[in-house]
Amino acid sequence: MDILYLMNIKNLFSPPLFPGFTKNYRSWCSVFLALILVTLPNLAACFVPCFTWLGFQLWILGISMILLPCVFGLRVRLMLWLAVPVVLLVPACLACLFSIHSLPSSFLILAALETNQSELAALQAPVISAGIGTVVLLMLYVWFVKNRIPAALRLGAVGRVLVLAALLIPVCRDWTTEGQEVSLARIKQRLWATFPSATIYGTYEAFDIRARVQNRKDLAENITVSQEKEFQDEANRQVHMLVIGESANKSCFGIYGYQRQTTPLLDNTPGLMTFRDASCTAPCTLIAVPSLLTASPPGRVLEATRQASILTAYKKAGFRVYWLSAQKKHGTYDTLTSIFSADADEDTFVSGKFDNRGIGSYQTAQDTSMLPLVRGILQRNEPKVLFVLHTMGSHGPYPVRYNRDFVRFPADPLEAMDALFRISLGNACDPKDLELAQNSYDNTICATDYLLGSLINELKKVQASSWLCYVSDHGENSSTARFGKFMHGMISRQIVEVPMLMWVSPLYEQSHAGKVAGLKSHLSTPFSASCTFHTLLDMGGLSCPNFKPEYSTASPRFAPGPRLVCNSSGVVFDYDKQFLTQPAEVRGDPEETSDKPQDVATGAQ
Repeated sequence: MDILYLMNIKNLFSPPLFPGFTKNYRSWCSVFLALILVTLPNLAACFVPCFTWLGFQLWILGISMILLPCVFGLRVRLMLWLAVPVVLLVPACLACLFSIHSLPSSFLILAALETNQSELAALQAPVISAGIGTVVLLMLYVWFVKNRIPAALRLGAVGRVLVLAALLIPVCRDWTTEGQEVSLARIKQRLWATFPSATIYGTYEAFDIRARVQNRKDLAENITVSQEKEFQDEANRQVHMLVIGESANKSCFGIYGYQRQTTPLLDNTPGLMTFRDASCTAPCTLIAVPSLLTASPPGRVLEATRQASILTAYKKAGFRVYWLSAQKKHGTYDTLTSIFSADADEDTFVSGKFDNRGIGSYQTAQDTSMLPLVRGILQRNEPKVLFVLHTMGSHGPYPVRYNRDFVRFPADPLEAMDALFRISLGNACDPKDLELAQNSYDNTICATDYLLGSLINELKKVQASSWLCYVSDHGENSSTARFGKFMHGMISRQIVEVPMLMWVSPLYEQSHAGKVAGLKSHLSTPFSASCTFHTLLDMGGLSCPNFKPEYSTASPRFAPGPRLVCNSSGVVFDYDKQFLTQPAEVRGDPEETSDKPQDVATGAQ
């Protein structure tokens, strides 16, 4: 039996299963080494900043994509010659990976296209290293393919099966378990996260976004905007403001019943209207903000770039429009939202347009740094003004979102950062870590309270017909969430249901009592933040293509329709039908039975 067993093992590695492998194993080892050179960014990404199984899977996917033409008969050596342009990109991708822990994305490429010479000088060392690396790697690769790989070498039957299996097994698994839509979305995600397809597509998308910015200028010139007569005849100065929040959890606002006093200024603001049941359009900024600013349905990000925005309509109506942002102009979470800054007369990014530290997309200025800019613009005494403020709000890491003046709940910055890191690992959470993280997060809400209170006070000073609207792009899970604590990007009640506030000045209410009455009558109406575009145009008496008055919360005929939410995979669903009807453990609702987080989770005691 032992002899027969050994014979079977021997036969396993001999023809016909692996024909020619034992004879050409050195050639196949050389092919494997050449493939490593071609897919080196994917291999390096497996270990930067730490090893991940997903990174390893993407490396295998990258190898399979390179070898796919060989499945259909192309010689291996010829395929490797055709991959020479890909090899030229490898050093640049490696330099990007080790400097910012990410392969080049469309946002980074776009930033490089628009950066100036002084900003590019800060990247001099990585650029020189990538240049030298390109020459060395190309020479090594050419020599290797020319001298170590036979010209007639082809994939055998087993090799073809392995390549196809690596490409199709993940797709089939997703298709059978998640369905067609999720499967197609994940195919796209894998391709956009794998070298070289990610870099090729990123380059295309960067130029596409750049073109869309230019096209929006033509859109603004050709759009037709009309205004109600009562607004045209208004003699008062008009100053309006939209504040876009970031990762704000409604249940952590004192004004929504949170047991901590996180919003004392808003609590004491007369006439402030709080909408009780507003939902976001997506759990991430990239998808959510475009459907706030335009009439585009949730998930239609590229469609939104071809539509008029709130800024476009007000500018066409004669308003001086300002875009102020604490986020960066370019970054993973920023570019497809800041594209709308092109609609403004003036745009200011207080955190800068390009950060050579890479992960500096988080190293942003605090929201309060926009207050002096607002005061300066108001002092210009322009008769019709619209502000759009894009905040960093409560996006992690929380300790950098506020200064010591807003520390109402004890959270040492370094200790809070360490606690957030441990929580992000998904291990069993220490109650002390949860308390630190919750304290730090609640301090960001205190900072938002100060920002909004200060902005309202500035509007009060100018004695104008004014309104201020605050709405968060999406929420954030708190310490009470069943999964994904202190994260967003997934679907949970704390992430989807967002705070939305409206303040109007006495002059506005006096001149447009019907609009204010409409707002007050819908404070408890369930609706989606996709109504923001229609509501704010209605608040200015404006109408333009795609404007629907029945989608305005200021209209007595408000009929918002289903609350559609687009998840991070691009799948759009009816929030009320497909989420709120599920059991609490599936929805990711807070662990407690009441709407308020418990003391033990927040550290309030």
